[in-house]
Amino acid sequence: MPPGDLDPDVRELLDRAAQEPATPVAELTAELVRADDGFDLQREPPRLHAIEDVEAPGPAGPVPVRIYRPAPGPLHLVLFLHGGGFVIGREGYEAPLRELAGAAGCLIAAPEPRLAPEHTFPAAPEDALAVARWLASEAPALGAAPGPFTVAGDSSGGNLAATVTHRLTREGTPPAAQVLIYPMLDATAASPAYEEFASGYGFTTEKSHWYFDRYLPEGIDRADPAVSPLFEPELEGLPPTLIVTAGHDPLRDDGERHAGNLRAAGVEVEMRRYAGTIHGFFQMTGTLRSSLELHRELGAWLRQRRVPTS
Repeated sequence: MPPGDLDPDVRELLDRAAQEPATPVAELTAELVRADDGFDLQREPPRLHAIEDVEAPGPAGPVPVRIYRPAPGPLHLVLFLHGGGFVIGREGYEAPLRELAGAAGCLIAAPEPRLAPEHTFPAAPEDALAVARWLASEAPALGAAPGPFTVAGDSSGGNLAATVTHRLTREGTPPAAQVLIYPMLDATAASPAYEEFASGYGFTTEKSHWYFDRYLPEGIDRADPAVSPLFEPELEGLPPTLIVTAGHDPLRDDGERHAGNLRAAGVEVEMRRYAGTIHGFFQMTGTLRSSLELHRELGAWLRQRRVPTS
């Protein structure tokens, strides 16, 4: 890792992590990865006007949804699907989602789809799509502004966000926009970045395989677009899209290749690479300057895209 390639605070974080013993990937369990919540990398989030827990009907029972409201009155709605490799829950997203709600001035709905390995594919995308359809009908009751909402997600949540956006568009109810933050779009892990950043940058290629192995049933086609949205052949008509990548991330090429595919299909796409940082920086609000920069820029982008309330 040439020092000049990384932001100084990222380098410091990685050097500190290298001094700590790490559990070999072969010995990881869902319980172990869920215990690493990352709270120590986050700053105290801003206070919001209100936070409410509701439930949406799902195919296997109610799906918990947390609503983050930064201000009173009708606000543009953002469905945010959290990352965590399809295995980790949303606990580590409380601070960053409050941060994003304040920066964007939007109403954020964050569901908790069923997690692997207890519930393998297609449980998570089924739950995510059910919540999206429920939001489309219940948005006014939740205090959302009229009109279509935005779909966003990071890492494995970016996989779910891309899937939900595609399905809603094909059903004739396209979102206002989609935001994919270093999305996990290729279960075959075939891009060069998986070799270039295989280890030494926090999130590793080996760990990416581990998460997909927990999520996907044995024998499934990993190039199926329902599993790997990077291979979706029908992208025409999708809404304006923002794709964010990290410069030192095994998943970097997933997002950037997807941006190229969307452009080729005539979709309006903005691609932003945060060159000096690493996977997961959306959550590292108390540690990395790039995290706060990302939240400011996401907030500005969402403010521009939100549906007018009058």
